[in-house]
Amino acid sequence: MRFFPFFFFFSFSIFNLNAQHANLMLGNSYSSNFNEIIYAEESDLHTSFKPIVKSDFNFDVDSIIESQVQTNYSNCYLRKILSEHLIILSGKDYRVTASPIINLTSGKEFIQEKNTFTNTRGFVIEGDLGKKISFFSSFAENQSIFPDYLDAQIRENLVVPGQGYARSFKETGFDYAMSSGYVSYRPSKMFAVQFGHGKHFIGDGYRSLLLSDNTFNYPYLRLQTSFWKVQYTNLYTELQDINYFTDNGIVNYDVMGYAKKYMSSHYLSINATKKLNISLFESVIWRMNHAPGSSGFDVNYLNPIVMLRPVEYSVGSSGNVLVGVNLKYKLPFSSYLYGQLLLDEFTLEQIKSNNGYWANKFAYQLGFKIFNAFSIDNLTLQTECNLARPYTYSHFNPQQNYAHYNQPLAHPLGANFSEFLVILNYKWKKFVIDGKIISLKYGDNIDGDPASYGNDVYDNYRDRPYDFGVEMYQGNLTTVNIKIFNISYIVNQKTNLKINLGVTLRDFKNEDEELQTQFINFGIKSDLFNHYYDI
Repeated sequence: MRFFPFFFFFSFSIFNLNAQHANLMLGNSYSSNFNEIIYAEESDLHTSFKPIVKSDFNFDVDSIIESQVQTNYSNCYLRKILSEHLIILSGKDYRVTASPIINLTSGKEFIQEKNTFTNTRGFVIEGDLGKKISFFSSFAENQSIFPDYLDAQIRENLVVPGQGYARSFKETGFDYAMSSGYVSYRPSKMFAVQFGHGKHFIGDGYRSLLLSDNTFNYPYLRLQTSFWKVQYTNLYTELQDINYFTDNGIVNYDVMGYAKKYMSSHYLSINATKKLNISLFESVIWRMNHAPGSSGFDVNYLNPIVMLRPVEYSVGSSGNVLVGVNLKYKLPFSSYLYGQLLLDEFTLEQIKSNNGYWANKFAYQLGFKIFNAFSIDNLTLQTECNLARPYTYSHFNPQQNYAHYNQPLAHPLGANFSEFLVILNYKWKKFVIDGKIISLKYGDNIDGDPASYGNDVYDNYRDRPYDFGVEMYQGNLTTVNIKIFNISYIVNQKTNLKINLGVTLRDFKNEDEELQTQFINFGIKSDLFNHYYDI
């Protein structure tokens, strides 16, 4: 990966000076300020590969925020707290902003009578250097005690969902940290190049079955080409398998670092009509070049336009290749339909025979979203269903599964699941009300049975119980019903700093046990990033 340091130097060596080529934050709460504009019927913006580069917009993000809040405070301290970044440095050829980010939240889990909290301290820095270069950096240090259902997930996976390795804190809690950053260079309207450490999301829904921001950050190189009604994106990443140097859950401290694997993805987005967008996706993950005498990053996968499956065959690789499609169709009344189809592996003959062949691995999504629902201003309604067949995203070599840092790269549940969700969001002045209802159903592994039933993408599917007759939810049938309600008051919209009161009700049931969670939390937080605690 010698080209990464070279590109980093090259980016900083060019100064042709003021435009915003930084990304719109991925957080759903933050981006909700702009979604109605982004998905407007007359917009020809390519919306499905996120984060979206701000210079792709035909509007200024800061001006939208400032139009929604009071900014003319006479007291400079009030301005900094309520409507501005803490630090603003600007000149003829540059602009840099910096702000602290916090999450100081306390909670109570009533059934288990457990007190919870999160203590987050960090910062975000964003800047523009001239007309072609932008940069971003963030860091957060955290200590938390989570509700029992999250605590159990973290102890099993060793990571806080999407936020890094979980180290013990005061016996019942966890200490974890996350940093991200990138440099973005745009030599022309047609091309944008970004090198950094972060995450991405492909799709127009709440979940993604192609690529999600569900996992921890990773180093990446992103190349974006836009012309006519087309946007073509190349994404090259380095992923980590934190289980590779362990033996029965015990870390081998004689080995430094984690095992690496790599991903190369191509994404072609086409605005076929004013209403219809069709996007094609392909991705390959590999641990090494299996050609004799070679290892590490395989330059064959750097080709930006080649189909990945023929390359895989030509170099003798057994990489994990996935292909998919993302669709979006704009409807009247500020609404749209969206969907995804992912194919991991399938045999047309076996599909026609309807015999439940294990290798027919696919996933799909269908969804609908409407702004100003029921003719109520600022009320957004979204409904979505997702399904993934058993063994989807898995690989016969688990080190080449579609996952990173002990979490799936697509849906947080992995595979062998279905999901139905409804999300409501309402804004009135600085108040925000969020409601979420999620119904999950999946087939987990059976205690004491070494067979893989297709839910955990880290399992070796060679240990499957049968080749035919594979059905949805096979294994330990599990259902999860979640209801989440939040009411917030936005203190500073620049960093989405809000005072929040949240309630979570969760019912879990499988063939072995039933668990209920009744959880309430209150605090102040900078809500810039997505945290998927809803499985």
